Amino acid sequence: MSIIKIGLAEDQAIFRKGLIMLLNSFQGMEVVLDAENGSELLDKMAVNCPDIVILDYSMPLMGGIETAQAIRKKFPAVRVIILSMYDDEEFVEAAIENGANGYLSKDDDLQEIEQAIHGVLANNYYLNDRVSKVFINNLMQRGKIHPAFVSSSIDFTHDEIKILNLISKEQTNQQIADTMCKSIRTIEKHKTRMMEKVGAQNNVGLVLYAIKHKIIEI
Repeated sequence: MSIIKIGLAEDQAIFRKGLIMLLNSFQGMEVVLDAENGSELLDKMAVNCPDIVILDYSMPLMGGIETAQAIRKKFPAVRVIILSMYDDEEFVEAAIENGANGYLSKDDDLQEIEQAIHGVLANNYYLNDRVSKVFINNLMQRGKIHPAFVSSSIDFTHDEIKILNLISKEQTNQQIADTMCKSIRTIEKHKTRMMEKVGAQNNVGLVLYAIKHKIIEI
């Protein structure tokens, strides 16, 4: 299996070094370049282009949004994840509309970075479960995101479709289990199997797939 090459731009040196250590600890991943701002990152990418870059939203000289725009023009095959202190929809929307494939808050579990990396490489996009399903639907309807999945012709069971609809209504596993008169363990098994079918990383990935293929409507 080939190594996933990662570029990182983060102006806080201590945080950047810690993130490099974390990313290098993930199996099959390696940070091949890092920088303290977007301008420096772009210069280094001209010599050693990574598969994916992680950008801090706010950096001196050249921030995450401006850097994402430049990467999309100069290196269109490179995936971009924005890492930010903010998780309001306006910040997420600005990132996605300007070339980011994924968006994470610095408050998120650090392990979610690994999930996000695999998500953007497999499906073009990764948004976590805190992001509004209605917001995702609006982005798709406006043509701002174009997710790709392992298959476009997957048959879901009646129970799976019902679970998809309940996920889109923001229901938790416990609420879904109560609604369907099933155990949480059964719901979790269904969701795991569904994610494997489409190549999704989380609930949002399932909803993205379901909206794209008109399995559910929001």
